[in-house]
Amino acid sequence: MEDLGRRLCDLIQHAVHAEEPEASLRAVAALREDLVAFEEAQVARAFRRGASYRTIADALGISRQAAHRRYRDVVGAERSAPEANGDAADPETRMLVTSEARAAVKLAREEAAALGSGAVGTEHLLLGILRLGDPHAAAVLQQLGVELATARANAHGTLVNGSLNGVPDGPKGISPTARAVFDQSLREAVRRGDGYIGVEHLLVASVEDDEGGAHRTLQALGVDPASVVDALAG
Repeated sequence: MEDLGRRLCDLIQHAVHAEEPEASLRAVAALREDLVAFEEAQVARAFRRGASYRTIADALGISRQAAHRRYRDVVGAERSAPEANGDAADPETRMLVTSEARAAVKLAREEAAALGSGAVGTEHLLLGILRLGDPHAAAVLQQLGVELATARANAHGTLVNGSLNGVPDGPKGISPTARAVFDQSLREAVRRGDGYIGVEHLLVASVEDDEGGAHRTLQALGVDPASVVDALAG
C-alpha cells in the first residue's frame, strides 16, 4: 500500500511537471488506473475491518447497490484469500502489476508491430518503456543517453539459440524470451521486497539477458546494460 501511495504521488508530479503534453497525458491515464486500484485496496481494507456495503457506500457518496455492483468481486477475492483461512499467502500469487507496467507492455506490442515482428521481444519492451516516459525507469535510460528515436533506429533483435531468426511467437503474441522476462521481473520484485511488478522490474529483467534484444540494443548505443541495472538499484 505504501508503494502504491508513493507511485500515485510520483505520477501526480510527473503529470504536472512533464515537458511534453503526451507524457503528461500518459501519466494521467496511469494515475487514473492506479487510483482505481488504490480505491479497491482501501475497500478491501475496510471489509477486513468489518465494514458493510452501506458503510462503504456512505464513505464514497454512492448508493449501497452501486457499491455492491462495483466491489462484489473485490469482496469475493478478499474472502477467498489465503489470509482469510489462516494460511500464509504466497507473495508472488498476490503481486500487483502496475498500470504503468501494463502500459509499457501495450506500447511494446505496438513497437513490435511497427517493426514487423509478430511477437514482443525484449528490444520492444525497451522501446515501450522509453515511449512510456515514466519518471524512474525511462528517466534512467535517458540519463544514460538512450533516447527513443536512436534506440528504435538501432534496435537489435533477440537471439534465439545463438542466431537471429526472428522472435518465435507464443501465447498472445508474447515470445518465450519475453515471457521469461516477465517471470524474471516477478523474481526481481520479490528479491527487492516490493509488493508490485513495476516498469523498473521489467527493465532490469529485459537488459540482463545478454542475448536479448534490449541488451544488444544498449550495447549498440554504447551503453553498458549493467549500468542501467546499477542505476535502478540506487
